[in-house]
Amino acid sequence: MNHQRANTLKAAFQVCNVEPLEGADMERYYVDLSAVRKTSAIEEVSRILDFQEPADFRTILFTGHRGCGKSTELKRIQKQWEEQYHVIYLEVNEETDINDARYTDLYLIVIKQVEFELRKLGLKFDAQLLENFESWFKDITK
Repeated sequence: MNHQRANTLKAAFQVCNVEPLEGADMERYYVDLSAVRKTSAIEEVSRILDFQEPADFRTILFTGHRGCGKSTELKRIQKQWEEQYHVIYLEVNEETDINDARYTDLYLIVIKQVEFELRKLGLKFDAQLLENFESWFKDITK
């Protein structure tokens, strides 16, 4: 193959793959930037998870420009957590047009994926939890 060096920003962008690292690529290409970030996403998020009670919920926001490693860090966190927890990794942009999504769409996508994962494990939603969600959703969508 004839590989030429990119000599413009546009040429560099065209040869870069900004998809999240997975599988063998994770081991081969991952660069640990926690020293310059002054934090490690895995350690910080794992600490939050470890210290919360089972019924507690937490929202954690990962921000950054396209291709900076948000999804790659989440994939690494997923890999570590799968040893102790059942992790559901959901990419909403595969389920809907994120530029035309309402928050109710996101709730439905999450519920659908959680229900699918529970069914794979031979489990069901707690009946009261499901009834509460359905009641709330009916009120919200009227």
